[in-house]
Amino acid sequence: MAFSIDKTICVGCGGCAFTCLFGAISAANDDASLYAIDEAKCVECGQCSHVCPVSAIRAPEGYRPIRKVTIDREKCIGCSLCSRVCKAKAPQGKIKEPFEIDQEKCFRCGVCAAKCKPGAITVAYE
Repeated sequence: MAFSIDKTICVGCGGCAFTCLFGAISAANDDASLYAIDEAKCVECGQCSHVCPVSAIRAPEGYRPIRKVTIDREKCIGCSLCSRVCKAKAPQGKIKEPFEIDQEKCFRCGVCAAKCKPGAITVAYE
């Protein structure tokens, strides 16, 4: 499941493609008048839907937006994997010390939580 673009509404502005840090959105035709989402690359962060001026981007059925991502300092081993996979560079810290999530940078995609080997990252849904 991934977000989708209603091609009957899309005006081809490209704001969604510019916003997507995962490269999941690209032109669906040669003249770039429509855009499409690559389901294999979409992490369902929803940032594209927030910038769409005509509300052409739809969440998948059953989608639950992430409210907050946090790191348990007791479980974090400071491996920095979360920071390396985060396109927004929200997890910050020093190697071998507990990391923290910069909530101002985090756009709540959950990729860091999925990659965290010690399970130190918690995702809270709305």
